[in-house]
Amino acid sequence: MIVAKISKFVLATALLVLLAFPAQAADVYGRVVEYDKAEKKVTFIEDKLAWSNPQRPEFTVLPAKEAVLPEDPADMAPKAGGRLRVDYEKKEIIIYNSSTKAIDTFGIEIVSKTENVEADNPLVSDGGKPKVFPVVDKAKSEITIYSRRQKNVCTIKVPESYMSLPDAVWDDGHNIKLAMDGDKVTGFTNLSKAK
Repeated sequence: MIVAKISKFVLATALLVLLAFPAQAADVYGRVVEYDKAEKKVTFIEDKLAWSNPQRPEFTVLPAKEAVLPEDPADMAPKAGGRLRVDYEKKEIIIYNSSTKAIDTFGIEIVSKTENVEADNPLVSDGGKPKVFPVVDKAKSEITIYSRRQKNVCTIKVPESYMSLPDAVWDDGHNIKLAMDGDKVTGFTNLSKAK
């Protein structure tokens, strides 16, 4: 009898605590791999490190997550892309393959690399107008990418079997932060555009 009363008391106390302290909103960080502007629906790969290391995030959490943005993002709308990381030291690239819904990691050859490239550099700007990257040369199996964050332009050679993928695979999607309240998105920040 006493045990039953204690159990009911513990249960009632736990319920009161849950009601008094509802689930806290959480921030989720990721890289956009698909964006449906009409539906305001974003598909992203979550950062395993929850943005604790913004200079070296790990976009590795599968499956890809989908979320509907709470409002029209207007000029902060995210750009989608499949490139999750290029590791120049390991000479490998990590991409999200939308056809297989998997993350592929494979070796690359570095053809050329230029460091400290600012936005007004002729390599990335044509008379003040930004050049479009990535530049895909299917005949040579080469892709030239510009990393604004790392300030470099690099031409890489990839296995020929990957050259049939859409050009958008070689572009990096925007990094985003979603404020979540349970399953509902309550806030959106495009980290790639927010300065």
